Amino acid sequence: MLGAFEVPARVEGTSPGKKLRDAFEQLGGVYLAFAEFLLWRADLLGLDYLTALRELPRTVPPVPRDAVLKTLRLELGERADELINELSAAPVWSTLSRTAYLSAYKGIRMVVQVAQEPVSASALAEFEEGIQYLGNADVSRVTSPVVLTEFRTWLRQAESCVTERSYLEVLRTASEQTMVAYPMLAEEITTNAVLCWPWIEGEPVSALVRRGSVEAVTQVAVSVLEQFCSLSVVDAELDWDAMVLPEGSQRLVVRRVSRPLAVPSSQVNVGMKYLAAVLEGRTSLAVQTLVKLTVGKSTAKMEADLLGLMSALEPELKVSLWFPESAASFESNWRALSRLDVARPLYLNCLHRNLIGMGYWTAEAVAAGGEKTDTLAAGHWPVVERMVKLNAARFLQPAVLTEWSVGLGLLGFGAMREANRFAEEIRDNSVSLEVDLGAGSSKAKRQAGGSSGSSVLIGLLLIGLLGILRWGGMFPGPQSAVVAVGTVVLLALFWAVARVR
Repeated sequence: MLGAFEVPARVEGTSPGKKLRDAFEQLGGVYLAFAEFLLWRADLLGLDYLTALRELPRTVPPVPRDAVLKTLRLELGERADELINELSAAPVWSTLSRTAYLSAYKGIRMVVQVAQEPVSASALAEFEEGIQYLGNADVSRVTSPVVLTEFRTWLRQAESCVTERSYLEVLRTASEQTMVAYPMLAEEITTNAVLCWPWIEGEPVSALVRRGSVEAVTQVAVSVLEQFCSLSVVDAELDWDAMVLPEGSQRLVVRRVSRPLAVPSSQVNVGMKYLAAVLEGRTSLAVQTLVKLTVGKSTAKMEADLLGLMSALEPELKVSLWFPESAASFESNWRALSRLDVARPLYLNCLHRNLIGMGYWTAEAVAAGGEKTDTLAAGHWPVVERMVKLNAARFLQPAVLTEWSVGLGLLGFGAMREANRFAEEIRDNSVSLEVDLGAGSSKAKRQAGGSSGSSVLIGLLLIGLLGILRWGGMFPGPQSAVVAVGTVVLLALFWAVARVR
């Protein structure tokens, strides 16, 4: 069996990607998990392979219902009675790491989720031996020791529900501040072995995308960017079947996040600068920040090497496929970075993986009739705006002022984008303001487009604030006091305008 695992070269009527997919499907087990790990890994595989692997069935044999019933009784005692009586006959999902059934508790429909059995050490060792027989030079890189070590880490990450529980408990306290809704654990019936939360009805993103909904992909992009920028987390098993839009709501609901990866707090600001630099098209800043994300510091030699690779690398050709510009840029950067002889953090690879996935989902939505939209760029500014509003009060702290002014180029990008949008509206004569000052009027009136008045104020105030933060320290003692007062005034104005908006 092991010696037969080979991907032949392309011949008439065959595709290497399809051959690899068929081989993984035939072997099953850990090979299917490896196929999931390789999904969207544009740093390792070409378009043909990524497209083919996407077609692999993602259904995994579930944890048997009887085993779940036993676990419920063991973990919850008498509190499990209603859950046991109402537990569905079939699972609502079964993934590499989790199985979930529907039940009820105190009359509320509940998700009851448990972990799958961990992959045994012997099965993993057998896989690592067998994968070395993978033929074809196109895919030889996926069998390198570095990639296999990363796969092992990725696989073990979700063996226990403890990390997922901790992540969801933190999200519960911040549920009103996030732009995306996450599972709200029912603490009374949740343990480290059983996670329970209310079931939310909605249409899966997968179905929406196939109907041409670019807006749904933009919502997922907001989720991906918000997780990194605000929550310091990357979803290492992003699944469009796990995200839904409830009827009549514009807020995306994430039904499960079973493989969260923490991002070091010291790298979050650097990562946000990297995202903004790519979206702005600032190659030198993108290279500098990407190197910092990779090795933790900036080195002139590595920056020069990466810039050279990025300049020499031919873009991945996607025939008859519209692909968002920003996703293509992230893909090229990732492919170039993979050619450097340096270990990359798992969270950084998973972040790029998700960004590339957004590109392919957008392409599919466009092919189904959706409007050509750069969904990453479209999802970026709402995240920036939300972050600024939530953190405006913290700007009064000197330490936070310094950190944000030096480490968060995202703010400057967002402010300039807001001001530029207002300028374009003025140019197109689409903005007009009307204020009724009559004695009988109790409030000002604004015509269509007037809301952009607050937008330009936010943009200008942010630009002024960033200028003060950047260069205010250059003034002598007496003048620095004036600068400090000016900073407080700008912050107050910004906060007032942001709240009104």
